[in-house]
Amino acid sequence: MIKPRKISPVLLAGFAVVLKLGSAFCADKPAVVFEGKETLRRPEGYRQWVFVGSSMGLRYNQEPEKPAANKSDRFNNVYINPAAFHEFTRSGKFPEGTVFILEITSAEAKAEPGLQGSYQKDFTALEAAVKDSKRFPDGWAYFSFDDGKGKRKDKAAPFPRSSCFECHHQKAATDHVFTQFYPVLRDLPRK
Repeated sequence: MIKPRKISPVLLAGFAVVLKLGSAFCADKPAVVFEGKETLRRPEGYRQWVFVGSSMGLRYNQEPEKPAANKSDRFNNVYINPAAFHEFTRSGKFPEGTVFILEITSAEAKAEPGLQGSYQKDFTALEAAVKDSKRFPDGWAYFSFDDGKGKRKDKAAPFPRSSCFECHHQKAATDHVFTQFYPVLRDLPRK
């Protein structure tokens, strides 16, 4: 049996200081940067934000699509900026400045002896949702950083209101956010 090693209190204290400094550094960086009134710069470092969860092929459409075998299946990975996540854990409300990133990947399936299932293959799209009532009369705006040629744009103008806003407004469980699909947000104990 391997005996657990004791970690020195000094080492633990040093580690705590490094974590505190790291989180202070991240807190000082704004989650989003705008050019002018509505042009959003592509957020940096979002993969170090809070990972809310992933869904596969989940979307609201007029016509239902065939499950699993459909080539349009994709994984939707959702991240939220840490400050907004911490406020949501405290109050149950998304504060002004909340940013969600939707990173979309294609899905690939494996079916061979000893290995079955789906996995994420290629990045296909990058989108953002931003809560900013001073910039956007509806409170939220939605953006795409795709140039249509498989590359990412450095900045994006908001989608027209009819694109994403209406669906989020009608079907999202909490303040235009689909918390019903993400237990990390839905089942969060409040502090």
